[in-house]
Amino acid sequence: MLLALFLIDLAAGLVLFLPLVGRRNAGVKFYRLVLIVSGALMFGVAVARPLLGGAAVIMALTILVYLMLRYPKRLVFRIPAALLGAAYIVLSVEAWRLATGAPLAWAIAGALSSIALLGSVNLAMTLGHWYLLVRGMAIDPLKRLTRATLASTVARIVVVVAALLASGAWHEVAVRQGIFFWMRAGWGLAAPLALYPMVWGTVKIRSTMAATGILYIDVVAVVIGEVLGGWLSAAAHLPV
Repeated sequence: MLLALFLIDLAAGLVLFLPLVGRRNAGVKFYRLVLIVSGALMFGVAVARPLLGGAAVIMALTILVYLMLRYPKRLVFRIPAALLGAAYIVLSVEAWRLATGAPLAWAIAGALSSIALLGSVNLAMTLGHWYLLVRGMAIDPLKRLTRATLASTVARIVVVVAALLASGAWHEVAVRQGIFFWMRAGWGLAAPLALYPMVWGTVKIRSTMAATGILYIDVVAVVIGEVLGGWLSAAAHLPV
């Protein structure tokens, strides 16, 4: 279930942060790439958790949105796209409840903050590669995603700290879990904050290749942090 949780949050984040890129900026091929990747991730969810029915619904909606990409201003695209985003959020919250046993409020907080962090960082890295293929593309989409990585990291830190302090589980998680919690905090929370100034500095001067390299490290740090965070959350029944 923890594997399914991670794949759902990653796929959801990639799709939900696409509006920050903009179809006119990156082109329809970038949207198709992201939809294919997110659909493949959801296929992995269907394999890992066959009884999680929402995965099949999301895959069907993903195919429909993919086919309707040529009509971005029509309801045949906008309605399925909105339903896809909503379905991802609902499935993520439900997956958080099943995987961690957290109360609904904490499951919502954990789902949204994890989606935001995984989605913003991974989509920014993917977009960084896209600049190597599409010359002359405006830098604004990458700037927006870079800012989103900072906001998402701060939000994730707030959720983790609030959950530990409000529940009184600080000692149980930080002391009993020891190295696993501090690895989670160091890789998944502190590292993205430390890397942000470097990413932003390279993006400002339009050094997309350098930014992509740093974002690679960011992705590795966030993935390690969120995998450990999912395991700790299941142990503590809180979004850690």
